Amino acid sequence: MKVAQLTDLHLFADTRGRLLERDTHAALEAVLASVAREPGLEAVLLTGDVSQDESEASYHLAAEALAALEVPVHWIAGNHDDRAAMARVFAGYDFLRPLETLALGGWTFIGVDSCVAGQDGGRIGDAELVRLRQRLDGAGEGPAAVVLHHHPLAVGTPLLDDCMLAQASPFWRIATASDALKLVICGHVHGEHSIAYRGKTLEVGPATCFQWKRGACDIEIDDRRGYRLFDFAAGGYSVRTAFV
Repeated sequence: MKVAQLTDLHLFADTRGRLLERDTHAALEAVLASVAREPGLEAVLLTGDVSQDESEASYHLAAEALAALEVPVHWIAGNHDDRAAMARVFAGYDFLRPLETLALGGWTFIGVDSCVAGQDGGRIGDAELVRLRQRLDGAGEGPAAVVLHHHPLAVGTPLLDDCMLAQASPFWRIATASDALKLVICGHVHGEHSIAYRGKTLEVGPATCFQWKRGACDIEIDDRRGYRLFDFAAGGYSVRTAFV
């Protein structure tokens, strides 16, 4: 089961909109053109920050661009998204589906809300932690993966680690107690990382718009656009990163 991860699109209502002088709409088009050439793609995980200006128009632009892939797209919101507007617009497209609990390729994928309105950093509330534990307990046979926006482990880039998942230890207590959970997938970082932690792996996908330079304490851009391609099987997974 081949699944692409797309994250951090940062689109505007106007296709001429720019984020730090970068054309995010053109970047998405370039990434999607590359994804469309991947053989056997069956689904997409869209891991937040679809919009930069929180406009309904930006979500329509994303939906219309993603439709060309002709596969289901399972989404979560990021800290730059207006969740209500995102859900309202995406509900009008059958192929766009909010990620809650999903059985796919022998795996169970569980979406977790790590966003706090008006804040760049993340936090998982008590009720969401309870839901996560319940969903892991009910995952059934086969491995499980959690999908969230914010990174729950530091990646060594202070610019991003200053706004990672706050109070991550309750999340990891639940994660490490689950035999089923093997994988955590996130965005937010604008860079690729694979980090092993206590028998689990954190996989961080690159942004479609641009990357932050590793180790940066201030705004330093690595001007590449990227995505990740996972191949899931009942016995595990493989992943590779592509830049365009």
